[in-house]
Amino acid sequence: MAKYYITNEAIIDASPDVVYNPMIDGSIIKWLPLSVKRRTGSSYDEIGALTDITFHDRPIKYTEETVEAKKNGMIRIKYVKGAFRGEGLWNFEEIDGKTKLSFKWRVRHSEVFLRIIAPFVPVEKRHADVMKVVFDGFNKYFEQKP
Repeated sequence: MAKYYITNEAIIDASPDVVYNPMIDGSIIKWLPLSVKRRTGSSYDEIGALTDITFHDRPIKYTEETVEAKKNGMIRIKYVKGAFRGEGLWNFEEIDGKTKLSFKWRVRHSEVFLRIIAPFVPVEKRHADVMKVVFDGFNKYFEQKP
């Protein structure tokens, strides 16, 4: 069974306290290649919050549960339903007034179809491509802010 241990990161042109808020309140979503539906909880960083994620250009859906959060510092999620099982960790690190935003992805496929096609799909590259769009979305979001 394929397991993935991938870390992607980028510099976002805003401080961690500024980058953190649109992520937890969902205002960043219009800049990202996915749809988000909060199933439980009032924000993404609320412990126990369940969030359904659907990608626009891929047949991938999953549910995340927030299991740990430190305001402006990190959010740890657990994949509890759908395409993956495992965890993700967002880190917000301040560097010269900007944010080094990283995402550590530690998962395995949980759906039979994905396990069958996994040997033929460059998962690491696809994940890196998606994360580049996510990070670019953050920077576009902050370019548009007054």
